[in-house]
Amino acid sequence: MKFIYYTLFLFLVSITAFGQEINSDETMAKVKIEAEKEHYDKALALIEPLRAKYPENEDIQIYTGRIYSWKKDYNTAVKILLPMCDRANPNIEALQALINVYFWLEQYEKCIVYCDKYLVIEPNSVDVLKTKVTCLEKLNRDEEALEIIERASLADNSTQAFRGIRTLIGRKAKNAVSVSYLNISTSNPGQSPLHYGYAEYSHKFSKSAIVGRANIGNADNETQMLFETDFYQTFKNKSYLYANAGISTGETIFPVAKAGLEYYFKPQKKFDFSLGARFMHFENDDVTLLTGQLAYNTGVYTIAYRPYYDTSNELFSHVLSLQRVNEEKERIIRLELQYGNVPYLYLYNGLSSPLTSYRAGLQYQHRIGNSFFVRPIFLYEYEEYIPGEYRNRFNVQLILTKRF
Repeated sequence: MKFIYYTLFLFLVSITAFGQEINSDETMAKVKIEAEKEHYDKALALIEPLRAKYPENEDIQIYTGRIYSWKKDYNTAVKILLPMCDRANPNIEALQALINVYFWLEQYEKCIVYCDKYLVIEPNSVDVLKTKVTCLEKLNRDEEALEIIERASLADNSTQAFRGIRTLIGRKAKNAVSVSYLNISTSNPGQSPLHYGYAEYSHKFSKSAIVGRANIGNADNETQMLFETDFYQTFKNKSYLYANAGISTGETIFPVAKAGLEYYFKPQKKFDFSLGARFMHFENDDVTLLTGQLAYNTGVYTIAYRPYYDTSNELFSHVLSLQRVNEEKERIIRLELQYGNVPYLYLYNGLSSPLTSYRAGLQYQHRIGNSFFVRPIFLYEYEEYIPGEYRNRFNVQLILTKRF
């Protein structure tokens, strides 16, 4: 008889425990639904009684910590997760949750500590390695970050996961050198090609940058040079000022002297504006160009309009461009449509007659490795070379850049 009583008692206890387990599972399912909807207070109202009832259940504890972190109550999340992470045998799920909390808090040193604890258990976790490398980059410990990337890349034969971080580190390079060659040819009627080239060196400071450039031009069996410098100054509101000045060794291929100033500012997230002027002194004339830009950024694409107003000739020129950028690969494709007497780079004719052109141009930038760039440019012009007469003009340029 006692056996029957004991059997019934154990059966009832099992049924009760099973019912409680089902109840806790159902509650957790509801908690997750509310959390996915970002109804964090409702989710916490459901899970907190479970956490109090089953304090030994670490899955419930960890998910509660995650909800507090999603709610941005980071201090409570840390308080819940930390005991499961600081013991001799840390819970790997709690470590992952705590890593996220410290990363969102921008406490990168602490985040690295718990990344290391996680990597002792799972040394090949790409997600945690990526988080650690990102923290190192934020702390400007770039050499350590690159060493980890190299080891991880060798392990899985891929750099895909770390491309964005490599790019961020590469952009911190203070120095760059560039060389360029530009060939200008014409047809119907044709003339001897014009040749231009430059070599430049740029250096970035904390809030400014300076560029020194030596240009050389050859036209009509004559060679001249233009020496110029660019200066960029950034400000706290993310605007910046661009200044340019140059002087040449001749009077025909380049301006005798030139100067420019332009201020770029961003009053709204997706819009960029600028206002500026260019001044060029030629042997027999002075040219002043007023310019500016209105650009709309969609993230990947940027569409921009830039006018030029030649105050001497009272002539407007226009440039409309569409540019696609891959930030991770630092790859650029740019299409330009131009009308008028638009200056091509540092070239502008100091002619008294307002000659105009129709132009279409395409340029492409490709990064090779981490720090070498190739940028080919092609621009076709239907050019008015004397009043009322037009010809074809082809501008082909190649720019090579190495940053370090």
